[in-house]
Amino acid sequence: MSSSPNPPQYLRAVASSEIFIKSRRTRARFMPILQANLEHALGGEQSTATVTQGKHNDFQIVTDDLEAAGATAARVFGIDRLDLLTHIEAPTLEALASGVDRLVGDEVVGKKFAVRVRRTGNHEWRSKDAEIAIGNALIGRSAGVDLTAPELLIRVRVERQSAGVVAKSWSGPSGLPVGTQSPALVLLSGGIDSPVAAWMMMRRGCPIDMLHFQLECNQADHALAVGHGLATAWGYGADTTFHVINFESVKKEISASVHPRLRQVILKQLMTAAAHQVAGHLDIPLVVTGDSLGQVSSQTAANLVEIDRYAGAPVLRPLLTFTKQEIVDRARQIGTYELSTRAREVCDLSEGRPVETAAPTDRLLHSIGRLRSGLIDDAMATWESIPAAEWFPGVPLTPRGA
Repeated sequence: MSSSPNPPQYLRAVASSEIFIKSRRTRARFMPILQANLEHALGGEQSTATVTQGKHNDFQIVTDDLEAAGATAARVFGIDRLDLLTHIEAPTLEALASGVDRLVGDEVVGKKFAVRVRRTGNHEWRSKDAEIAIGNALIGRSAGVDLTAPELLIRVRVERQSAGVVAKSWSGPSGLPVGTQSPALVLLSGGIDSPVAAWMMMRRGCPIDMLHFQLECNQADHALAVGHGLATAWGYGADTTFHVINFESVKKEISASVHPRLRQVILKQLMTAAAHQVAGHLDIPLVVTGDSLGQVSSQTAANLVEIDRYAGAPVLRPLLTFTKQEIVDRARQIGTYELSTRAREVCDLSEGRPVETAAPTDRLLHSIGRLRSGLIDDAMATWESIPAAEWFPGVPLTPRGA
């Protein structure tokens, strides 16, 4: 298809439109962070990849395995699209049409096709002129042109005297580059919801740590396995650390001292308050959960207000208005669903009783007042941590003993 046995290729990574519409000063801050996250994703200092910022909120990536690099870079937050481009020289309109013909002429045989050209720079011809010229060069071997539903869409990007023909494309997650917003501490249960909440916070530019409240010994490794998969696949620039606090004694105390209808709300109140303590120690300003409004009785609007009231600080809930099916669909998309579905429910303290949907403040405070003094301090003393990059099942965590 090409007169050259190995026509040069490269990746073009396009930053999200959210970055494009920001002020020049903000773009100047965001783009180097996005470039660093791309370099991290592509292997850091040990990589052969080079990432060069372009002039149009984009990056050019050159490496040995462009298809693998494209698939990886498509998981970097702040990237909207990646194109694998085959380079051709295009000093004239005729040279452009001839070069595209050499590259894709064999692919149009027997197919209906369309051509889309985007260009930057000054030319004596318009993008429409280029589309017509390329179409005229190809039409003799094709089944004709179809501009609405072509069997083959030929996309060409022209920049001054050069052009690239798109060989393959990937859609990125868009959003903001991780590291452009404040860090967040995400409560990680290991179920379906909390990893999706973590993903969404990273998509808004937040580096994240993950906090798991251990209620049964064998559940912590499962939860961290889910978090590890998420951090490995998507956490470029996040530098995530896992934190685990043993809450089994708190669970037992609540079961022994609190009415079954209030136990779920009180457990969440104490977890959220403890999470804010951890976040304070780590100088992390945001605490995040996977709560979805009305999904279960402890997540009614009234109960969520009581949870925040007791913690004395707000909690971010990126899934608040999501349906369960929407959360499941996103979990499948980001790759956490299969492992999350293996989690067992260890937080149900209601003994089959209905959970209070609007637990009164005074009853909640009275019930918490019946719990053993120092209960949360004892739980906080079990706090352990490990960088997500160093975690594997069974590895010992480092005590922090807050």
